[in-house]
Amino acid sequence: MLKVVILEKIRKNWDIGSVVSVKNGFARNYLIPTGKAKIATKDNIKDIENQKASLEAKDKEFIKNQETISEKINNLTFAKEIAAKDNGELFGSISITDVASFLAEQGISVEKKMIKLGEKIKISGNHKVEIDLHPEISCSLNIEILSPKSSL
Repeated sequence: MLKVVILEKIRKNWDIGSVVSVKNGFARNYLIPTGKAKIATKDNIKDIENQKASLEAKDKEFIKNQETISEKINNLTFAKEIAAKDNGELFGSISITDVASFLAEQGISVEKKMIKLGEKIKISGNHKVEIDLHPEISCSLNIEILSPKSSL
């Protein structure tokens, strides 16, 4: 385990400036390279205490932007027509990639890991997908899967 100092809010209980113990790989491969944390040394803790006000202001501005995006996503409906069997089972599916590309078409940039789809959607009808934009902000996207009307 490695102790790190958090530079931006990652989880609900990890505030800016808090010292947490994480697995070595998580710190080395994700937190430190992405600038979300620093190794907890006396100097780093002192530096972050001095920068805490500016880091919190930056986080508040980020939250404000994410709330705007959240409102946009809540008002969107992703409608897609996919061929389906008589029982509603699709001859395809909707995946996280489909949701991310739909949002990108709408001008909304979202990382795939923020989309909480679970399993691929394989049944026609209406579905909701949760999207976590920030530890304090989540929204849901309406997905409407339609079956094309076959004309005989």
